[in-house]
Amino acid sequence: MIDISNHPVWKKVSPYKKPFHLLRIHLARQYAKLFPGSMFIGVTGSVGKTTTVIACRQVLSQKYKSISTAETSQLTSNLDPIFNIPMTILRIAPSVEKVVLEMGVEYPGDMDINLSFVKPTTVIVTRLSIAHSEFLGGIEDIVREKRKLVDQLPKNGLAILNFEDPTSKKLIGENDISVVYFGKDPQNCLVWAGNVKTENFRTAFELNHGVERVKVDYQLLGEHQIYPALAAAALGVVNNIPLTKIKIALESIGPSEHRLQPVSGPNGSVILDDTYNSSPAAVEAAIDTLLEIPARRRVLVLGEMRELGEESEQQHRLIARKIYREKIDLVFLGQGDAKIISEELKALGFLEERLEDNLQNSHIVSKLLKNLGKGDVCLIKGSRAVRLDEVVKRITKNR
Repeated sequence: MIDISNHPVWKKVSPYKKPFHLLRIHLARQYAKLFPGSMFIGVTGSVGKTTTVIACRQVLSQKYKSISTAETSQLTSNLDPIFNIPMTILRIAPSVEKVVLEMGVEYPGDMDINLSFVKPTTVIVTRLSIAHSEFLGGIEDIVREKRKLVDQLPKNGLAILNFEDPTSKKLIGENDISVVYFGKDPQNCLVWAGNVKTENFRTAFELNHGVERVKVDYQLLGEHQIYPALAAAALGVVNNIPLTKIKIALESIGPSEHRLQPVSGPNGSVILDDTYNSSPAAVEAAIDTLLEIPARRRVLVLGEMRELGEESEQQHRLIARKIYREKIDLVFLGQGDAKIISEELKALGFLEERLEDNLQNSHIVSKLLKNLGKGDVCLIKGSRAVRLDEVVKRITKNR
């Protein structure tokens, strides 16, 4: 039995709550033995896990009584898999047929803990990139930890992978399993997207499978958001759910709070609230989304990206180079390692009148209230710990 007493997250738990969590963990492990592995879908990756879990549950609900870790998170405000997975398992009622589990990892050995609860026979990998490197190490270490989810698959197991992510393909070794892909490539993907358009703060695309095609009017913003939808669509297809029902499920998914959520800003501006969390891949995708939206001016507010360890300086410099290449009119940077972005931008020759750095959150609020105007679109992005969500609350209307 895996011991969690030395896990960093466990050490932060109140002593009064530990007995209840231990009881839940024990009960969940025993209760899960009553159900076949085919009932469970495990979702992992560096970005897009929660959105993928939500989309998968919506699609599966077109045919099966389904639950997921996403609802457990909303009910308990607890995001760590060590607690979320067992609480989700204990929510399984006799009528439940499918369970979608977010099997994220932050520390070495986390996937072993996840798999001590259940061993899914279907797994989905969203995309692998640098995240939590302070604890997990470099990309090869991340691949090694995530690969445990694929390696445990039985011979009849299924891996659903992002065709456009070469790193995810490293997860498939000599395993005698089925592999299907989602993406934009009609030749290699079970389901693929075409004619992707971002307009009116939504994303429309054509969803294809074989000779079938449906147009999806997706409420989530940004081209990168189609990948959770495609992963869920692939899961739906292998479960014999018609494309027309998959379309209905995907179109019912609304934006999640603080995940590229468009909200009304000061003076007729629009704020893209993406303050849930931050990683290099997520920042790049958010900037790409900002560029997809017609705007009088594009304004970028960035806090530092946390938990990158030795990778932090290089990753912040790469983000600076991304900003320099793109049409960003104003840039406001927070403190900590965000200063590295500023240093790199200045070295590249970014106009200093378009850049302000080393700002406390209160200063960011005053800068935005002063500078934002009608037709401006402002992306606010940062790791949860830097509390840029408080900036959003203070500058937006109707909150």
